[in-house]
Amino acid sequence: MNTLRNIEFNKIENLKNLVPYGNNTINSLMIALNNNLNMAIFSFDKNEMLSEHSAPADAFVYILEGSLEISINKINYTVNKNETILMPANILHGLKALEKTKMLLIIIKKSGDEGGFTNIDYSKVQKVTDLVTGFKGGVVSKRIANLKDTTSLIFAISNNEEIEHNQTEGELFICNFQGELSIKINEQENLLKENEIITISPNTLYELKSISESKFLMLEFIKNYQI
Repeated sequence: MNTLRNIEFNKIENLKNLVPYGNNTINSLMIALNNNLNMAIFSFDKNEMLSEHSAPADAFVYILEGSLEISINKINYTVNKNETILMPANILHGLKALEKTKMLLIIIKKSGDEGGFTNIDYSKVQKVTDLVTGFKGGVVSKRIANLKDTTSLIFAISNNEEIEHNQTEGELFICNFQGELSIKINEQENLLKENEIITISPNTLYELKSISESKFLMLEFIKNYQI
């Protein structure tokens, strides 16, 4: 079964449009699932909450719009639009919407030294565009997840830089956080703007070029193994 769910290959989608708001409720849509990872979009009406709980998995939150109050080990953090926070495995955490809010949630199972996130500080609110530090031009990437057979990189790329003549091995997920990206898939060109995603099927040729300085997340699911 595919890891990526409920989204079409080779089609641009805006994350904020995938899940509508409801009255006095929380809505969600799963967009990726395998033995070790769960990725979903959530919409919260104002004052809706997820009560405190813990799980054997790291949980990464990216706010698409609105604002959440997130408690981690009884300490409260306010996380606003375009900001992130990483909640550690096996620690109590809860979420409350301070206004109508949409978020991307990525959960990665953690067992000992395997799994979970890497190269991102726990319990620290930061702009998603600050996850790649020391960028002075060109193409820079940083690995963010400790998973076998899964590519997990955040890229910073200067205007007019290219990543060309690539072929996917597994299912590829690209989420653009900043700037504009031109992505050519089988000679068809697509323009990816802020908070837009595109998925590419296995064994597909693609080229990527920045139209403006960009930062984006790339996940490629090559195999589905069990931690």
